[in-house]
Order: sequence, then structure tokens, then C-alpha cells
Amino acid sequence: MEGNNIEIEYISWKHLHLALIMLVKDMISTRFRPDIIYAIIKGGLIPARILSDLLGIDEIGFIGVKFYKGINTRDARPELTLPPTMSVRDKKVLIVDDVVDSGRTLQLVIEELTRYGAKEIKSLAIFVKPWSPVYPDYFYKETNKWIVFPWELAETSKELNLGKDSLGERLCHL
Repeated sequence: MEGNNIEIEYISWKHLHLALIMLVKDMISTRFRPDIIYAIIKGGLIPARILSDLLGIDEIGFIGVKFYKGINTRDARPELTLPPTMSVRDKKVLIVDDVVDSGRTLQLVIEELTRYGAKEIKSLAIFVKPWSPVYPDYFYKETNKWIVFPWELAETSKELNLGKDSLGERLCHL
């Protein structure tokens, strides 16, 4: 599907869960066991919660970063909008986001959590763009498409002016 000359890929809940299960297997194979999961708001919220369930980790922290203004439009630099909500001092931390594009958001979060005393930091994103100079430690797939997750269908439909009929059609197919 094309929208504003951007190739779009819609991700179903099933696809999301399968991707996260694969990422957990990858993490287990490297013997990394985080003490805390840190979600980058807002794309990392839902994946972090699913990962906490799969890994049996109760502690989830949040950090807010705003970079994108809309589809394929971002600010000059990422801005910290919410400081870390839980202590990372002397902890092994897994940072979670949905997509790594420029890598600048991930860099900012790593720097911030390092400043707060994290013992070890690993990062995970479901998708990564091939042009990113920064790759997460764990990722499911490299893609140049605009990814639409099941929790952002209405937001994306509004951005692309797809209308309610198109949104309903998408929901039926996921």
C-alpha cells in the first residue's frame, strides 16, 4: 500500500507477538537478562509490556522522547519529554522501542540512562531502518517501509487522510 509516496506495512497483533517471541529467544541465546525494561514513550510502551510478560520481569520504567512530528517528518533533534521514571543505578537495562530510524532517539536514551548509573544497557527494537547509523542489540527486521502497528491505526489513518472506511477495512484484515 502506498500513502503520500511512502510504502507502508501494517503489522498485526499476531505478527507483533511472533516478532517479540523471536527477539526474546535471541536475547536468551546471548545470556542477557535485564533487571529492568525501559520503554521509550510512546512506541516502546506496548512492546515493553509484552516483553515484561514474556521475560517475567516486573520492573518497567519509562522515558519520553519526542522526535517525529508526523509520518516521515521529524524535529531537528530528539527532545527528552519525560526523564527516567525508575532508578537504573547498578542495573542491567533493556531499552525498548518500536522502530529505530535515525538512531538519534536511541542514542539519547542510552546517554541518559548511562548518566543515571545503569550497569549494563542493551537495546531492542522491532524494526530498524537500513540507513540508521545506530543498530539496536536486538531487532526483528530491517525495513525501509513506514511501519504501522496495531495500536496506531487511527493515528496513521488520520495522518494519511484515509478516512473511517479505510480504517475499518484495515481493522478487519489484521
